[in-house]
Amino acid sequence: MFGLHKSKKRVNIVLKDHVIRYMESDSAGLQGVTNFGEKYLPLGVIEEGKVKDPTTLELILDELVRVRRWKGKKLYFCVPDASVVIRPQLVSLDLAEEEIKGYLYMQLGDQIHLPFERPVFDYKLLGEKEGQQEILMFAYPEDRIRTFEEVFKDSDLKPMVADLSALSLYRLYYSLDKAKQKDHLLSLQWNVDSIVLTVFHECRPQFIRYMRTSLDGEFWQEDEEGDAGLVWTDEKSTLEGYEKDQLREVERIMSFYRFSVTKGEANVTNILLSGDWPNMEELYEHCKERFDIPVEWLDLQPTHGQELASLPPRFADVYGLSIKA
Repeated sequence: MFGLHKSKKRVNIVLKDHVIRYMESDSAGLQGVTNFGEKYLPLGVIEEGKVKDPTTLELILDELVRVRRWKGKKLYFCVPDASVVIRPQLVSLDLAEEEIKGYLYMQLGDQIHLPFERPVFDYKLLGEKEGQQEILMFAYPEDRIRTFEEVFKDSDLKPMVADLSALSLYRLYYSLDKAKQKDHLLSLQWNVDSIVLTVFHECRPQFIRYMRTSLDGEFWQEDEEGDAGLVWTDEKSTLEGYEKDQLREVERIMSFYRFSVTKGEANVTNILLSGDWPNMEELYEHCKERFDIPVEWLDLQPTHGQELASLPPRFADVYGLSIKA
C-alpha cells in the first residue's frame, strides 16, 4: 500500500506515538526475519500519528541507524493508524485502472469527503457492483506520510513502502492459514497509546476505527526487570476502569458495524486480539468473558525459527510488515 519501490532485504519499522519497533529481514516470508527490537519515544515526539518533534525523532533514528548499521538500507514502514480512512467506493467501469487515482483526486469535496485535506490514495479493485467498478479506497494525509519519509531519508534510510499496522497484522494472520472469507473478523489492536478496531470480511478490511487513549502517558515507564515493554506506575484501579470503559466502547462499535455498516445483515463473528498492552493476559480473559464469540490472541511462537523464539507478541504488526512482498 502507498508503494514507493519494492525490495527483499530491508528494515521494517512500525511507528506509534510511544515507540518505534523494528525488524531486519533478508526475505519476505515467515522465516526471513534476522533481528528485532524497539526504542521507546519521549512524550510529545509523535502525537495522534503526527510528528510534533522531527528533530528528536531524527536523532533517535540516527542512533538506531548507526548502532544497527542500517545506513543505506531499504525501509518498509507502517504509518500510525490515527488518520487512515478505508471505505468502498464506486467508480465508472469506463475508467482504466491507471486512471482511478486521478479520478479519486478529482472527486475530492464532491463525491469523496475526507476529514483532512491533501490525501494520498491507494486502492484495491473489488469487482463490478451496480453497473460500476467497486474499489476499496485507502486515504491518508499526505503531509504526515511525507514528513515520515523525509525524516527517514535524513537518517540515511531508503523508504520504499508505507503500510498500515491493521493490514500487516491481518497479513500475518492470513499467512498462518487462519483467515476465513466468511468471517467478519474484528482485529482488536489494544496498544498503550490507542485502540484500533478493524473488521475484515472476505479477507479485506471493511471498517476501521481509531480510539486514542485517555490515560496519562507520564505513568508509563519502561520495564527494566522483565520483557513487558512498558509498566503502569499509577493505581491499578485506573487501568481496570479504563479497560471496562473501552470494552463497552468496543461493544458499541460492534453494534455500529452490525446495524450501520452491514445494515443488520451481519455481526462480528470472532475477535483477534493483539497489541502492546502490558496486561494482555488479563485483557484476553476479560474479552472472552464479555463477548459471546470466539476470541483469539495472536500467538507468534509457531511462526519462526529457534533464533526468534523469544519474539514477544507485541511485535506481531511489524512481523506482518516484514512478510510483505
